[in-house]
Amino acid sequence: MKVTQNVIQDLLPVYVAGEASADTVSLVEDFLRSDPELARTVDGLRGGALPEIPVALRPTQEKEVLTMTKQLLRWRGILMGLAVFLTLLPLSFRFSNGRITWMFLQESPVALTVAVGLAAASSWGGFLYVRRRLEGTGL
Repeated sequence: MKVTQNVIQDLLPVYVAGEASADTVSLVEDFLRSDPELARTVDGLRGGALPEIPVALRPTQEKEVLTMTKQLLRWRGILMGLAVFLTLLPLSFRFSNGRITWMFLQESPVALTVAVGLAAASSWGGFLYVRRRLEGTGL
């Protein structure tokens, strides 16, 4: 069986890491003597240790993330309650004299109805926005 450059390239990660068996090491070194270009590449791999990536985390970052998550959870509850209230407000009714009387729509101006509708839509939008921000936390 003829050992090709592809076979040696498959063995290089194990060889460079120093985890190859003695037979593999001798096979790779024999091939590298006959291929000086690949030998230079292997020398570059061996000598080039990976640079350390500096981790620039502030000491208080975990606490800040926890505080922000708690705040988002609080806002999610507030916005959900407000959205449900404003959505159901126009639908509030009462029974009197055997009739259903719509409390909100009975004598309210159209502008007020539109304002409550916009406020409800805004509350639902805010709730959905906060919910999306909390998706990354799994809450």
